[in-house]
Amino acid sequence: MSGARGTRLSAIVAAFEGMPMEFTAFRDVEITGVECRPQEVTPGCLFCCIDEYLEYNIWHSGRDQVETALQRGAVAIVAGRRIEGCRLPQILLPEPRVAFGLAARAYYGRPDEHLALTGVTGTNGKTTTTRLLAHLVREGGLGSCASMGTLGMELDGETLEPGEYTTPLAQVNCARLARLRDAGVRFAAMEVSSHALELNRVAGIHFAGAVLTNFSRDHLDFHGNIEAYASAKKRLFEGLEAPNFAVINGDSDRASWFCSGLNADLISYGIDANTDWMARDIKTGPEGTGFLACWRGRDYRVESRLAGRFQVYNILAALAAATALGVPPERAAAAVSVFPPVSGRMESIRLPNGATAIVDFAHNPDGLKHLLENCRALKPRRMVVVFGCGGDRDRGKRPLMGRIASERADRCWLTSDNPRTEDPPAILDDIREGCRSEVRVQADRAEAIREAYEDTDAGDLLVIAGKGHEAFQLVGSEKIPYSDREEVLKLR
Repeated sequence: MSGARGTRLSAIVAAFEGMPMEFTAFRDVEITGVECRPQEVTPGCLFCCIDEYLEYNIWHSGRDQVETALQRGAVAIVAGRRIEGCRLPQILLPEPRVAFGLAARAYYGRPDEHLALTGVTGTNGKTTTTRLLAHLVREGGLGSCASMGTLGMELDGETLEPGEYTTPLAQVNCARLARLRDAGVRFAAMEVSSHALELNRVAGIHFAGAVLTNFSRDHLDFHGNIEAYASAKKRLFEGLEAPNFAVINGDSDRASWFCSGLNADLISYGIDANTDWMARDIKTGPEGTGFLACWRGRDYRVESRLAGRFQVYNILAALAAATALGVPPERAAAAVSVFPPVSGRMESIRLPNGATAIVDFAHNPDGLKHLLENCRALKPRRMVVVFGCGGDRDRGKRPLMGRIASERADRCWLTSDNPRTEDPPAILDDIREGCRSEVRVQADRAEAIREAYEDTDAGDLLVIAGKGHEAFQLVGSEKIPYSDREEVLKLR
């Protein structure tokens, strides 16, 4: 991805105004790219030395890889400390990750200033809410709206770039926003993960508004504790000033804490709490969900192909954000009905024996709990569940998920889900510690699905949780092709 050709180093340094800086061997060279990954450096790049959290739970030190960046043609360095023996211009700052974000934004010409960008964060529901918001903006008459997140970047139903991280590195975010700006797009919705907020991947980016879908335990392997996780999420809202808007789930854990101290226009939504947007008369079934959305004394009939009570929250969040951006509420509510289900999010597949498979991304305790509660509400004859937990991640959630599944399922299979560098049987033992009933254990995920299917009959639900849209298993440091959906289709 290319940015503004002819960008000078001095123009990027100007973006660091207000930050304490030191310079060594400074020369105002031309910059042809901004990178933090040495193996991606091309001639003319500004290389930012940062400690970046990457896959497999390993911290990589950018300073140890400067030599690679220099060999590949870097012409200037941003770092947290002086790199001895390097004759290139060095800009030394106490927060190099923030500087990296600001440098990328400056290189791509501050593209966020040309877009009404909405950030969506939360433990669960980010992908559906982001995609639905983009749909409502477009169908509501405001023009094209891109969505960016776990499934990649999409515009008007076309995938422009595949997904890798929920929120990519700063230069990828800025390059995507620049691509949209150059195409004349005025609206975008972006999933913003807690990792991205903690690691300043959206540093300097201006958001027109932000959405909190919900909050519950997740990613404690990275954040350390629930308070740090919550604080990372709240960063998205703390920089907003009215008329920027903050959409908060009033039924979520810590809702009042997330609302406290904000200077944005606050919009709440919920089912149980007294909120600005409320849902009542909810009816949900295998084919979708219907309810009345109440806003400023008026009721709007909503019909959706998204099944489950938890989807009501996602729909309300998208409605609140869309109307804050200027979509008339009646048009937003009507547009929900033509929004298709999102891949791997409570995706329903009929099976040859008369049972139904549900493939979903739920991979943490709260997500699994809500998934199984919503599946039980569909009144299946029996509910058979297949799930696992990721390796090199928060071990504390494993017994919690074991208990949730074993208490809610009629039959439960424990299996592998991205074991990474851990021994799969050891992960399964951790899950089994929380189980309150007998469970089956089969580390081979495809075989677990086949065994669970053979245990189902007409009218049953086969719920396969944890991977959703993913098309791989992470084993060691290798991505092995694998898809829950494809395994289910083989059963036909």
